[in-house]
Amino acid sequence: MKTAEPAAAAPVTSDPDVPAKSALHRPRSLRGSLTLVNVALLALGLLLAMAASLVGVWTILIGQLDDTLRQDVQDVRDSAPASSPAPASPDPCAAVPSAVLHRSAPYALLDSRGRVVRSCVRESDGPRRDADALAASVSPVALADRGEGASVRLDGEVYRVGAQRVAGGGILLSTTPMAGMMATVKKLFLLELLVSAALLSLLALLTQRAARRRLRPLEDMVQTASAIAAGHLGSRIPTAGGSSEVTELRTALNSMLQQVETAFRCREEASEQVKRFAADASHELRTPLATIRGYAQLFDKGMLGPEEQERAIGRIASEADRMNRLVEELLALARLEQQPQPQRRPVDLALLAREAAVDLLAVQPGRPVTEAGALKLEDERVPVLGDEGLLRRLVANLLSNVSVHTPPEAPVTVEVTREDEAVLLRVRDDGPGMRPEDAARIFDRFFRADPDRARRTGGSGLGMSIVQAVVQAHDGTLRVETGLGEGMTVEVRFPDARLTA
Repeated sequence: MKTAEPAAAAPVTSDPDVPAKSALHRPRSLRGSLTLVNVALLALGLLLAMAASLVGVWTILIGQLDDTLRQDVQDVRDSAPASSPAPASPDPCAAVPSAVLHRSAPYALLDSRGRVVRSCVRESDGPRRDADALAASVSPVALADRGEGASVRLDGEVYRVGAQRVAGGGILLSTTPMAGMMATVKKLFLLELLVSAALLSLLALLTQRAARRRLRPLEDMVQTASAIAAGHLGSRIPTAGGSSEVTELRTALNSMLQQVETAFRCREEASEQVKRFAADASHELRTPLATIRGYAQLFDKGMLGPEEQERAIGRIASEADRMNRLVEELLALARLEQQPQPQRRPVDLALLAREAAVDLLAVQPGRPVTEAGALKLEDERVPVLGDEGLLRRLVANLLSNVSVHTPPEAPVTVEVTREDEAVLLRVRDDGPGMRPEDAARIFDRFFRADPDRARRTGGSGLGMSIVQAVVQAHDGTLRVETGLGEGMTVEVRFPDARLTA
């Protein structure tokens, strides 16, 4: 059976030019691109200006040479007598001035058909072959008819040739060398080339420096982004220098980075809170569950007498109530987080505070409770917009916090007043107070300044967390003043319902 051949492997490129090609495709820097564009534009402008100037100078100099050649013919015409009888055998050279005859540049005198008559110069000054070569290099008759000049090369030299008709119907081909004119144009070209090179170099240098200064904010942004990618979230783009657009971009990026850092910190804090919450919740639930399970095992093994059984049933009921309160408070916090905007209607905060104070006296009859502000008047109503159940829980938690964490004989003052277009609820006790480091964590879930006392009295560590969530849900503010041995004052401000309705 014929087996399938394996697929050919991809060829391994060993071309040494591959890195070079990849390097060619490497993105060019913006500074280099700006410099290249500026230099290219200036080079194009200088090239056009150089071409225009050279063409102009060349045209002017050529015109001057043609004028010189025409002047030769005019001299010939001027040298002829105004009226003289034609000789029997006219000498064509007689029509050529001596200035032209003794010129070092080649010339030739032709008959009316364009044939060379003679060179009209001495053998030592210019041989006849120069005249023949000159006549052969141009079309004398056509050149004389047009009255224009032409450039020719003779014996390695470049000449400007002019053809004009003279007396007797002959054609005079006179020349003038172009070496001087070409040297002048060449010097002008070199001068313009040097000036252009200097200008391009200066422009490249100035563009590099200007681009470096203008693009420095972008480099700062890159450095800041690299620092943030490395974990330095507090890095910010420097605020010095740059145009208005760069300043606006810098401000927007710094604002965005601040928000990113804040969101990242909040996420870290939320993650830590979730971990701590899960650990604390599991710990809080584990303790009553362990108690209930332990008594259940004792019941199952028949190890409890009648009195011990009664006490065990009481402990099981107490721990079950504790778990129930803990679950209810966790559900309340979850509902507040899922629905941060509760339904609102006018609620008499003074009435809720009076009822909570009465409940506190029912639990601790010996505690001195003072009602202040609007609570002194039975008919005084202080409405706020909110959810009655949540506000009732808030007041109850504040007074429950007092009953749990202060001695039963410690005085407490409950006050409801109106201040600065707001409704103020203040609960002040003369208890032991808290240390500043504990007060900073009073709103953390499951936090207890005295865990042993709180567990003995039934505190879960969620009461103040619920208070904070309720205040935030009602657009209020919360402030705590305390100190070790100085008691505690909790102050809550809500918008006045009479002003927000």
